[in-house]
Amino acid sequence: MEALSQNQPSSPINVFLIGNNPIELSSVYTQLKQIKSRVVNAEIGFELSGLLKKIKKFKPACILIDDNVERLQIKKILRKLTQNSDTRNIPITVLKNSNYNEGYCEAQDYLLKANLTSEKLSHSILNSIRFKKMHLYMLKKYRKNKSRLLDLVKF
Repeated sequence: MEALSQNQPSSPINVFLIGNNPIELSSVYTQLKQIKSRVVNAEIGFELSGLLKKIKKFKPACILIDDNVERLQIKKILRKLTQNSDTRNIPITVLKNSNYNEGYCEAQDYLLKANLTSEKLSHSILNSIRFKKMHLYMLKKYRKNKSRLLDLVKF
């Protein structure tokens, strides 16, 4: 996790953007490029066909989904990403137009586009990556020590 510290120079972070509005995604892309603490490589997916293949090839550390995409399409994308063994461990952040719409349980984080800055985007991406790594570590440890834990709980 030290590689994600903002004080250390580190390798670039790959971020994949999914959306259907080129103007809004170009704004997010510009904000990603303005992040000063590290280099961010970004890829944008407008077409939903072939999206999973494109994501696997790019190998992002984080995925950002614009909520302008139709709700059913977002659910379909999230289902594919979380069920695929190559993409299920990639943290997902949804960029929202409003705070009044319900969320998606598969998403790691939510950001309101109206308040989006490069600094907030950077913090969200880094926190999502850290949280996902911690979650995977805890899951691995739990599975490894599950029987010992159950023995402690039994009377």
